[in-house]
Amino acid sequence: MEIDVSVSASWIDKLIGRDVQHSPDDPCAEGMADCDEVHDNASDFIDGEVSPRLTTRIRHHLGLCADCDPWFTSLAQTVGLLRKVPQHKVPDSLKVKISKITGE
Repeated sequence: MEIDVSVSASWIDKLIGRDVQHSPDDPCAEGMADCDEVHDNASDFIDGEVSPRLTTRIRHHLGLCADCDPWFTSLAQTVGLLRKVPQHKVPDSLKVKISKITGE
């Protein structure tokens, strides 16, 4: 069985708003997130669980930061791949065996 490991670049571009480019002289850049804020909120951002204001701040930062953009792209690709991994139900018999071994 062959598994498709590609992740749509357009999904990532849309997520981070890569088309939103700001000059460091742009007053909008003053309200952007810093690297720590991007790293601290990356998972929630990918899941769409941050406020619209923070979404804008993160997108602005990713449009300017040469360090965070590739880091975030890699993280988003990893999440995209993990979402494609099929989930399997653990058999009850295996759960019982593990419980006996661990004493739980």
